Amino acid sequence: MYQLKTILEVVYSVGDMEKVTSFFCDYGGLTAIGNYATSASTLNFWGLKKEAQAAETLIQFENHSSGKLRLVKFSNVDQKYIRSSQKPWDIGGIMDINLRVPEVAKTFDEIRDLGFHGLSDPLLQEMGPFKLYDILMQGYDDIIIAFTHRVQPPLELPEGYKIPSHIYNSSITVKSIAESRDFYENILGFSLLNAYEVKKDAPIENMFGIPMNMITDVTCKANIFSVDGTRDVMFQICEFEGVKGRDFSELAVPPNRGLLLYRCEVEGVSNYYDSLLKKGIQIHKPLQKVTIEPYGEINCFAVKSPSGVLWEFLERNN
Repeated sequence: MYQLKTILEVVYSVGDMEKVTSFFCDYGGLTAIGNYATSASTLNFWGLKKEAQAAETLIQFENHSSGKLRLVKFSNVDQKYIRSSQKPWDIGGIMDINLRVPEVAKTFDEIRDLGFHGLSDPLLQEMGPFKLYDILMQGYDDIIIAFTHRVQPPLELPEGYKIPSHIYNSSITVKSIAESRDFYENILGFSLLNAYEVKKDAPIENMFGIPMNMITDVTCKANIFSVDGTRDVMFQICEFEGVKGRDFSELAVPPNRGLLLYRCEVEGVSNYYDSLLKKGIQIHKPLQKVTIEPYGEINCFAVKSPSGVLWEFLERNN
């Protein structure tokens, strides 16, 4: 037996550890709960050469144990950007992470001074059953962060933080939403929470930065998933029908820079691994012992999605 638990972490390969840590901790108020040297077993698991090294900082909001952000700074290796000069409709890798903020317009003004820029000005969005202020902002290592403030249903946030949030959601742009839905729902066994489409009926500004003369010809299809069936940490797959971008799927691997991979916690990871083998899934990295701090030596394996996203599955000892 096994139990899918949560997205424990998103791993982010950074160019400047100090600058990125300062943004999330000094500006946002999140906490760096540990600094580690990446173990040789993890570097080997990622298929890197022996001379490769890496340092890590693990960041979380308050005591929230899921939806953490692990920064990794590689050295002695050649790197490329995973989603260089990306647009939201480019496929391959992780498109963005989502963080809640108390006031989107204020966040927008403040972090532009820190080197971020918006793909649009803040806009009020309707996404399925939710109404929210949303802004996609491109920052360090060409990553995109969606900063949101939910209006309906209303959501109270803890006070005293610029970013009072764990990573509660993230987005993956895919070539085929049907193929990706089958992968996540029927193969990996994740829970589909919601499915919706958005198409503008007038040439208006939009959060994705799609030209206004094209927006009426573009349909954004989205499926929202959860590993464990709750809304604590979600992710969504998106297909932009009517606009074609680049494909970064081959670049979404260590040690390249940007949002690198998801780490999911599974109780009974060996049984889960066996169940995937029976379904005939192609395993990216077989089940093996890997040391990942602060969890210690754990069992871990990895698969790659149709859109080139790495998913690591592990069982914590603590």
